[in-house]
Amino acid sequence: MQGFASPVWQDASGNSVGTAQVLMSQSDGTITIALPEAQFGTPGPNWGFTVVLTGQDGFSSDQARGFAQPAQAFLFGVCAPGGTAPICSVDPGTVPKAVDVMTPPGVSQATELDPTKGAVAIAPVTVP
Repeated sequence: MQGFASPVWQDASGNSVGTAQVLMSQSDGTITIALPEAQFGTPGPNWGFTVVLTGQDGFSSDQARGFAQPAQAFLFGVCAPGGTAPICSVDPGTVPKAVDVMTPPGVSQATELDPTKGAVAIAPVTVP
């Protein structure tokens, strides 16, 4: 979902899967994404979901806002100026373009997105 474009629902290969609907509620500050059950199916035991929030960038090829060190116009900062955490020395071009992820119980978002700990992989939240 993008803030300035119609919703697009694609599989991992970029093929259209169906039509997504977006329902926005200003009163409670939520956005609901509705996917047709005919194409999606009914979630059940062992289904896994990953949700990643990025910043939109309409000028980059992947449409996700990147990072810089420190923050710059239209780029998020890896660390606050003068930061000394290990991630502060990471090449900003290799930082995952994620600002928020939904994690399963017991998984730290900070650990999951930390490229200093190896390849970043987003763990799915599994339906019981």
